[in-house]
Amino acid sequence: MGIPNTSTATSHAVAIRAGGVTVGLIQSWAPSQSRTVTPVYELNPATTGEIIENVPGNVAGTTIQVSRYDLFTKRMEEAWGTGFDLNEMLSNQNNPLTIQERWTQYDGTVSVYVYDGCWFSSLGRNYAVQGDRIINVSATLNYVKKRKFT
Repeated sequence: MGIPNTSTATSHAVAIRAGGVTVGLIQSWAPSQSRTVTPVYELNPATTGEIIENVPGNVAGTTIQVSRYDLFTKRMEEAWGTGFDLNEMLSNQNNPLTIQERWTQYDGTVSVYVYDGCWFSSLGRNYAVQGDRIINVSATLNYVKKRKFT
């Protein structure tokens, strides 16, 4: 296998799996996390009172935005391999998901990241009469922890 002419990572090297099954037709996958960083200011009448340190807070906002095309044979919420039916109500998810994100490098090296404790926090479909008329489903998953699988 030759070295590619680019150093830019491309999305065809990523596979998303849940319950040991690849979740296909994903159009976008956007994990994120955030935390508050609190500035500490200098308290001295002889100085400017500027920031002297930033103190990192707890990690929060551990979410994944995902969109996927619906199929007649397998809607987005069925593709995660758990048998729950979110089509009626979001509360029909009984157990958290464990999701794997698998990266394959051009040299064959594989990195796997696991998202533990995933729950759907939003789910919605977009129906349109213009354009390609494909039903696109957008969802947000909240996760507890991301870890590298070894």
